[in-house]
Amino acid sequence: MSNWISQLGLSELGLSNPAYCWLLPLALLPLIVRSQAAFDYPSIIRLPVDPISTWLDRLWRVFGALAIGSIILGLSGVFWKNHTVEHVGRGAHVMIVLDRSASMNDNFAGQQASDESNKMAVARKVLQNFVAKSREDLLGVVTFSTSPIMAAPMGGDRESVLSALKATEAGGMGFTAVARGLGMALDYFEGKPMTGSRVVLLVSDGGAHLESKTQDMLRNQFKRQGSSLYWIFLRSANSPGLTKPEEEGNDDAYPEYHLHRFFGTLGVAYQAYEAENPLAVEQAMADIAKLKNQPVRYQEAAPRLDLSNIFYLIAFLCTCGLLAFYFTEVKQWRNA
Repeated sequence: MSNWISQLGLSELGLSNPAYCWLLPLALLPLIVRSQAAFDYPSIIRLPVDPISTWLDRLWRVFGALAIGSIILGLSGVFWKNHTVEHVGRGAHVMIVLDRSASMNDNFAGQQASDESNKMAVARKVLQNFVAKSREDLLGVVTFSTSPIMAAPMGGDRESVLSALKATEAGGMGFTAVARGLGMALDYFEGKPMTGSRVVLLVSDGGAHLESKTQDMLRNQFKRQGSSLYWIFLRSANSPGLTKPEEEGNDDAYPEYHLHRFFGTLGVAYQAYEAENPLAVEQAMADIAKLKNQPVRYQEAAPRLDLSNIFYLIAFLCTCGLLAFYFTEVKQWRNA
């Protein structure tokens, strides 16, 4: 029985006021009660059968039953439950991984201290503009410092992503747990169909020393999820950048340099952007917007659909049919 209901799609229907359904048996009245007028003639058995009148009488009863039943279902508030609609556009599944460590409150290399030009404020503003212009992308946000947080799950809700970015105004704290932030972003893709290009967008000002076990785990995750990686490196005043040659005997001096080298061994598409000022951040985001412009399929949640007006329309049409039949009904026998 349940399979039959599912095949017909009836499992997706709901009622706002189910109590009115107790009145549905009233729809049987036109089928069992004779409503035509009786004439004072002893018998018409010798008259020939009129097929047209027979079918009109049946339609009369059916229209009456449908009119009553449709009105009751309309009052019951029939609706189609929440469903998803598939869309096809151009964009990507973009998971933003934003560094919220204390160093993000500092300024870019070579800039004066200012609350409006620190790295977090600039990154937040540029990302907000990016989200506002990404009409067909699916976006999500992971923030991290000591531990990662899923600030906004991936989807088409721009307001939740913008709210997650606005929450970074509270300031950063703790250390830079890059691996855990990337791991949480990649875990979101686990088990989901790949219906478009996947992008992990890392926005951070520093690197981290990753153990070989952690490196292998991230390398396997990136390959398994088929996600590309973009890193916008916000260079601080005391950072030599991503291209400084490695110094012998001082392997721990430049964690961002070693992290950049590791990202190059992931086996997936990787691009790093080294930004020393707000303009460089905007340019990097503009380049990323072009690179990820690929076909994408995604599901968008749609609100429930009220079907009451459809049943009221059916009742109206049936009532019009009943009126038409009423005016064609013989009210009395014509005189001989």
